[in-house]
Formats: sequence, C-alpha cells, structure tokens
Amino acid sequence: MTHRFVLIILAVAVTVGAHRVEAESIKIAGHSMSCGSTPVFSDSSLRMEGRFVPGQGIYLNQELMQRQPPAVRIFVFKHECAHKVVGGNELAADCAAARSGAHEKWLTLAGVDIVCKALMGEPARGPYPSGVARCTNIRKCYANSSANIAYQKSNLQKSAGSGRLRPGR
Repeated sequence: MTHRFVLIILAVAVTVGAHRVEAESIKIAGHSMSCGSTPVFSDSSLRMEGRFVPGQGIYLNQELMQRQPPAVRIFVFKHECAHKVVGGNELAADCAAARSGAHEKWLTLAGVDIVCKALMGEPARGPYPSGVARCTNIRKCYANSSANIAYQKSNLQKSAGSGRLRPGR
C-alpha cells in the first residue's frame, strides 16, 4: 500500500512538472505561435527558458519566460522551433529565429538589442557558444535578412512600374 501511494505521488509530481500545452499554437507575448504540428510542453523544472527535444517537442519554462521581455520570449520560441530543421546547431537556430523575426516583423533592431542584452555575459558551455558570439551572429543574420527583404520590396515596386505594359524589344 505504501509503495502504491509513493508511485501515485510521483506520477502527480511528474504531471505537474511537465504538462502538454496546445500542440497547434501557444500565446507568447500576445502573439499566437506555432511550430507546425510540434507539440509544446510547459516544464517548470527546465533550467532555461526553452528546449527542443527531437521526436518529442518544444519545452518551455513559463516562469523563466515571463521574466524576459516580449522580443526575447518570441525569439526563444522561434529558436527552439528552428532546431527541428537545423538540428543541434545553436548559431543556425539563432540565425533562423532572427530571419523569421525580420520577415514576420515581430523583431526590430531594438528587439535584437534586447535579445543580445539577455545573452550578454553567457559563457560558452558545451554546444552553446558565448553570448557575445551568439549576439554577433544574430545581428548579422537579422541585418542580412532585413537587407534582403528591403531589396525584394524595392524590386517589387520597380517591377510594378506605372501599370502599363512596355513594348517588347
């Protein structure tokens, strides 16, 4: 009887520590976010804001996420979602999140500064590059993506022209 009671308590503790949030989307900083059909779990025992586990889903520590500014919260989610495509490469996941932010317009240059501020002081550890290296990479990816978006937009405006067809040459 005592062993059964202990097992029930352990099962409840595990359920409270990591429970499934919505698989299709989750609200982060007022934005409805999704990562395809990848499930999102809330895990208050996680030592960082987010983590992607291949074959399982995205785990978010909502308590730590709430301590961060909105740009950082969205960046964390997009970064973790990017791991689904880029694997364990942290710089590639950062770059994908920065490009996504520029394209979807939830990340501004001021937002990049905020993300970089959150990363500053982080030492290189295991697969994680230092905060300085990550910030440099994020700035480069955001700038390249923003420049590319501006270039595409200006080309669309030029090709629209006056709306009259030009005679063939």
